[in-house]
Amino acid sequence: MNKSCIIAQSGGPTAVINSSLLGVIETAKKQGFEHIYGALNGVEGILNERIIDLMNEDDYELSLLKTTPSAALGSGRYCLKDFNIDSTDYEKIYEVFKKLNIHYFFYIGGNDSMDTCHKVASYFKNHTYDCKVIGIPKTIDNDLVNTDHTPGYGSSVKYIVNTLSEIYLDTHSYEKGRVTVVEIMGRNAGWLTAGCHLAKLSNTPVDLIYLPEKPFDVDKFLDKVSSIYNKKKKVLVAVSEGIKTANGEYLLKYRHFNKTDSFGHLQLGGVAQVLCEIVGEKLNLPVRAIELNLPQRCASHIASLTDIEEAYNCGKTALLKALDGETDKMVVMNRTGNYHIEYELHNIDSIANLVKLVPDEYINDDCDGITDNFIDYAAPLILGESNITFENGFVRFSNLKKEIIEIK
Repeated sequence: MNKSCIIAQSGGPTAVINSSLLGVIETAKKQGFEHIYGALNGVEGILNERIIDLMNEDDYELSLLKTTPSAALGSGRYCLKDFNIDSTDYEKIYEVFKKLNIHYFFYIGGNDSMDTCHKVASYFKNHTYDCKVIGIPKTIDNDLVNTDHTPGYGSSVKYIVNTLSEIYLDTHSYEKGRVTVVEIMGRNAGWLTAGCHLAKLSNTPVDLIYLPEKPFDVDKFLDKVSSIYNKKKKVLVAVSEGIKTANGEYLLKYRHFNKTDSFGHLQLGGVAQVLCEIVGEKLNLPVRAIELNLPQRCASHIASLTDIEEAYNCGKTALLKALDGETDKMVVMNRTGNYHIEYELHNIDSIANLVKLVPDEYINDDCDGITDNFIDYAAPLILGESNITFENGFVRFSNLKKEIIEIK
């Protein structure tokens, strides 16, 4: 029987999401798949019949996916409704899969993407359609439960901590004092911001680190900033974009505008500026706000080789486990020994819509720093440099044709 699969990507792009894509593609080819389809812009690509056949792509361009950031198939944040309430989208997915003889579906994404995986897998089970659905983890937030860490996290931390070190050196080159607040991504989980503690290993330590796991106290923050400034004339602060006050309100309430995404999540960003305005007003100190923003998730030029290889292996594992008959599961990474990763599967319904927070053991008693035992957890994840191809001074990224097929 000819085998056909389809792959899609969803959620925020990363430096290694395409490495997982390549892991599925190359493994599917070795396993004799006739068609390896790619849905453009997540599940919406299936619904809108915007599908390509990756077997038609040039092998060299495909190989470059391993070091190409962003989402080569395009991403999306489409939210499927419960099929018991509205099955329209599911009926369309079923129609497309049946026409293309697709019996394997791989969805690369984070928390909301795993929710989509579970819904699609459950629909197929209820309608006795034989399609194996496997989720492949991807999120720089590192907030998926039941896995040691997630692909994308190590590379983002590597970019962030090296950027923090450079900011440290820049600010310390001047005699004049300044408070510098650097904003890091992280809505409810502060894993990325916690990664700033690794700067200590390069003798460029961050003074204060604030995570969304603990309530943010403005008065205590001002006291700490004032104390450090009086001693050193330099204060470097790393803060998660999602920090909240003791009453559960985002500090971003001080912004002039607020918007939500398609999942109803508040669009974050701007907390560093808010804190700088507070410091400037209350302490009358020179301040600078820095928002790392998008570069922290797609900086492939400084990606972790460990992260790249683990992402690839997650894609490879997904394909092989699906062939073994597994479905409605996500690939997870389990750490053993000094640092060894074993790839296994875990039921998606115990992963989707849950959030893994930074545990208390990694947060200091004053809730403004990270403990050193976090270094043992995070340091291995940023190791290794990839062999990037350059052309005329520019990184050579994959350039797929992405010719949409006709579905009859």
